[in-house]
Amino acid sequence: MSTTALPPAGPAWAGSLMGTSIAATLSLRHGLLWPGLVLLAVATGLLLAFTVGWLRHRNPSFGQRFMGPWGMVSMGLMSLGTAWTAATGHLGPQLAAWVVGMPLAVVVCLWQLRRFSGAPTFLWGLAVVSPMVAATSGGQLAQALPDPWAQPVRALALGGFLLSLVTGLPLFARVYAARPEIPASFAGTAWIPLGIVGQSTAAAHVLLDAPLAHTYGLVMFALGVPLLGFAAWRFWGGAVRRWADYTPAWWGSTFPAGTLSLGAAYLGWEELSAGFLGLLLVHWCLCVARFATRGRGA
Repeated sequence: MSTTALPPAGPAWAGSLMGTSIAATLSLRHGLLWPGLVLLAVATGLLLAFTVGWLRHRNPSFGQRFMGPWGMVSMGLMSLGTAWTAATGHLGPQLAAWVVGMPLAVVVCLWQLRRFSGAPTFLWGLAVVSPMVAATSGGQLAQALPDPWAQPVRALALGGFLLSLVTGLPLFARVYAARPEIPASFAGTAWIPLGIVGQSTAAAHVLLDAPLAHTYGLVMFALGVPLLGFAAWRFWGGAVRRWADYTPAWWGSTFPAGTLSLGAAYLGWEELSAGFLGLLLVHWCLCVARFATRGRGA
């Protein structure tokens, strides 16, 4: 019987919003129209549910030391906006989500950088990765917006790219070096560092010159190979094999797999992108199945 206490509806659950939204975007990108639209509807419902939940419970507070949940909120908002734009062809949803999510991501990142409490954990990275999602979305918007709006949007996006890169890489190196203990129910968090691999590759392709962006992506994906092996080993060998207690951390396995699919697509590796989309959908189904059977854990 699972005995894990779950947080109330709100930002702590925003990983499911992130994973569902990017699954919708990538499904639409790869021609899976109806699955993409269903996932988009689910993601929209999740945002509404989590908003009502936070207004009711006010948990967690915005001023807490651990800003990971609020980083997920910013990323979830921008991911959902991108999904709506992918579905409708209208730039408005992505632009509106970026206008809200980008400053939120920067504030959350800077606030978290003031202090990291407790033992090193991959959850630390949630706040510092969020500006990279803003960088990708902003770069995409800059490519679509007319002058004079395109240049300031691109400049802000590039700032988010640099902020996340110079803080995220040493932070994750610090966590790996600490060899953190990861309970099986939190094994999904081992995927979080891969988020910056795929997301920064996508951001580079919408912000930098093509040769530099391609070289950057090759380097990041090469670095990501051992990280991918570690994450798969911990998640599949820990959470999935043991059918570990359900926590929102299960959803940590979804969004990073999606960013790898997105990054691979920008590199021109369509087959690999489709493969990572398949992995994302498998992880999404596992998270839903574990939620549905959360009273029957190992």
